[in-house]
Amino acid sequence: MDFGVIIDVETTGLSPTSDKVIEIGVLEFQVGESGKPQLLRTYGALQDPGVSLSADIVRITGLNDAMLAGQSINWEFVRDMLARAKVVVAHNADFDRSFIERVPELSQLDLHWACSMRHIDWRSKHFNALALNYLAADHGFVNPFAHRAVFDCATTFRLIADHIPELINRSHEREYLVQAVGSPFETKDILRQRGYRWDADQRVWSRVLAESALPDERVFLQEQVYRGRGAALERQIGAEL
Repeated sequence: MDFGVIIDVETTGLSPTSDKVIEIGVLEFQVGESGKPQLLRTYGALQDPGVSLSADIVRITGLNDAMLAGQSINWEFVRDMLARAKVVVAHNADFDRSFIERVPELSQLDLHWACSMRHIDWRSKHFNALALNYLAADHGFVNPFAHRAVFDCATTFRLIADHIPELINRSHEREYLVQAVGSPFETKDILRQRGYRWDADQRVWSRVLAESALPDERVFLQEQVYRGRGAALERQIGAEL
């Protein structure tokens, strides 16, 4: 692999269709013969969304309307960094990807994405809390400015440094959306702890898994959730419906 980038966006909310990017961080790295990633350069910028931030976003990010006023991201510079990357890494990549792919200046880029949350088997390494800052704390360091894009990129870089081959290899596996349809209400905490997220639109707990992880997940679901009274739905991501 020649070049890779780690990317993080902060946004006005969770919806890529109705919310907007307010900050971006991009960290470019290279993996040499040692197998360890070497930091090359970083880019960070704010973006005025044209709307006032909610109190929750101000609290989470520390950003405010005055800080964003008149600010803009150099998307062409971001495009140049992404264009030469063999892999684009993000923690919970589905979120960042959903916003990045809607930026007109970044259209028609053929990007290969890897998720540092699910393409590294943290649980086999005895790390059960997969949120970025919990993982950092469990590795013995602190992200000093959580939910600020460049700092989140730097935290991700430090976490993946010893796991690059696994991250890349697993990112090329076929992936499946597992939906725990009809799961009993009392199993919601078990599902959340397992990494499932609540899809409010479809009203179902779901998570994305590599194909190799499906057998163990089926056992978990039958033993801990369904107990012989149902089964989850599995759909290959990207497959024709």
